[in-house]
Formats: sequence, structure tokens, C-alpha cells
Amino acid sequence: MRKKTNSAPTASKRSFGSLRIWLFALAITGVLALLASILIPHAVTPPTPAAPTRYLDDQAGLLSPEFVAAKDQYIQHLSRTMRIAQINIVIFPRVPGVPYGVPSGVPSGELEDFTVHAATEWKIGASGADNGLLLFIFRDERMLRLEVGYGLEAVITDAVARRVLAEQLVPAFAQGQFEKGIEDFLDVLDKTLEASEAADHRATTYAAMIPFVINVLRSSPRLGLQIWRTFVAEDTKGRVVLSLFGSVLLVLLVQALVGIAAGIPAILMLPWRLYSSQSLRTVKRSTLKEQFSPKNFIARPPPFFTGLAKELRLGEIINSIYLLAGIVVGIAFLFVGSTMFIGGLGHFGGAGATLSWPVLH
Repeated sequence: MRKKTNSAPTASKRSFGSLRIWLFALAITGVLALLASILIPHAVTPPTPAAPTRYLDDQAGLLSPEFVAAKDQYIQHLSRTMRIAQINIVIFPRVPGVPYGVPSGVPSGELEDFTVHAATEWKIGASGADNGLLLFIFRDERMLRLEVGYGLEAVITDAVARRVLAEQLVPAFAQGQFEKGIEDFLDVLDKTLEASEAADHRATTYAAMIPFVINVLRSSPRLGLQIWRTFVAEDTKGRVVLSLFGSVLLVLLVQALVGIAAGIPAILMLPWRLYSSQSLRTVKRSTLKEQFSPKNFIARPPPFFTGLAKELRLGEIINSIYLLAGIVVGIAFLFVGSTMFIGGLGHFGGAGATLSWPVLH
């Protein structure tokens, strides 16, 4: 006579073993993060220059006073009337913090560290909307940087930012026509923002969700880089807090990715399992009617449904979709929800483009 085996203790042991593995991974990750907090050298952040007092702030004497006055009023009108973006242009003689004698051509990473920090410190953009657009021009290094606030990343993508700089500013600046370049830049920016506003009014809520999700996933590497830069700039106490928080998030993320990976084969095999399903082939209408009757349905899940779900491995598929949605929502929370905890205006994560212009002889 065959003995009945109880699978519950086995499943419980397996679950407990999996939990121990993840707790061990969390402990190791936490220890490594704490060691990194102590051993990694602290970054020296140069002081941020004073915030610009005008929408077009020429600190390098690159433009005529008449042009600056006229375009400052135009940008102010553009920002306040359209309300899609708050636009600022700042022109520096050199990249702040770079001493004289250093050859031109500051690494783009160092330049972007400065521009992201400055744009955030200056609080460019509306509170909660993060709709700041800040064009940096560095005269001596001949470099351009367009910083895009979180709220405009779906409109002014990195590709759009690079194209606007390359087509409007770089050719004109290379010929010394600085005022023409800025005028053309503002004109194209105006048309791009107007087109995006019209598209938003035409788009349905569900259609708007698709580019939002794509943008969130696309921006996650840049968010990771920004978190790393924040970690390097913090003191030891701030690093320890970030390390502990980051360790938990990292282990949860890896666990979610493992669950998503486990569901991929089930998703790929779903059409074949539907085609070869014995439950679908042998089911009878009378059986379904009996199992799905109110009395039987309330008493227990229909055997047909549970058998089909097991055949198709729907549990793994649903779990992987749930975990993927959780990752997207978590990253979106870090983007959107950060304003509730950080406060203030204008948050920038490094979206935009950096280009330099040559000198044509």
C-alpha cells in the first residue's frame, strides 16, 4: 500500500531555503555597500554659481545688449504663455571650476555633473511639473549643453535635444553667428513644444501610458548614474543611509528579475500549450456548466480552470508580468514621487545633449 506523501512540509522547506538565500545575499550586499561608503573617495563639488536673474543671461559678452533684452522678454513670454516649459539660456566664459591653463575640451561627464547640479540648485521649472529647459553655452571651451527636466523627457528626448543643437546652434556658432543660432534654436524649440502640446490633447490616456512606460525603462540607466553621482558626493553618514536603502532595493530588483526570467519560457511556450492542452480537448459543456454553477464555484475553484492554469503555467506568467509592472512602477515612483520627499522646484536627471562647435576659418 502506497503511503501518502505530504508536499506541504517540502514546499515550506523550499520556501524557507529560498528566503535564507535572499537574506544572505542582502547581508553580503549591505556589507559591500558599507565598505564602499567608507573606501570610495569623496567627490569635491565646486560651488554652484549664483542663479541667473534673467531668462537669457549672457555672462560672457557673446551677444549684443539689444539682442539680450529682446530675447529675454521673448523667452519670458514664451515660458509664461505656453506653460509647457520654463526656458533659460546661460552663457559662461568658461566651465565654472575649471582653472585656466586646462586645455579646451572638458570631458562631457564632468560638464554634465556641473550642469545637472546647477540646473537643480537653481530650481528651473515648475514645482511638480519639472518642466525646465536650460541651455548652457561655454564660450572658451566652445561647448553646448541642453538640460531637460524630468517632466519634458518624453517631449525633448535625447535625440531631439541633440538634433536641435546640431542643426540650429552648431552651424551658426561655427561661423560666429551666435545671435542667429540662438534665434533659430528658440524658434525650433517653440514649434516642438507647440506640436507636443497639440499631440497631448489628441492622445488618449491609454496611448499616453505606452510612451511613459518606455521612457521610464529607457531612463533607468541614467537614473542609476545620477544615484551613483549623488552617492559619491555625499558624506559618510549620507552614504551609509543610501547604502542600506540601495542594498534592499538591489536585492528586491534581482529577485524580481529572476521571477521575470522564470516566466519567459512559459510565455514563449503558451501558444503550443494552448494547442496541445488536454483540458481544452477533453472538456465537456455539461462539466463546465456544473463546475461554474454558483453553488460549486463558491465552494471551490473549478477543477477545469485550475487544471488549465497548471497546464499553461499561468501562475508563472502572471507573476512575471506582475513583477515587471512592479519594476516599472518602482522606477516611476523614484522619478515622479521624489518631488514629494525632496521638495522644491526643477529636478534634472541628466537628460539632454552635449555638443561642441568648431571654428571655421
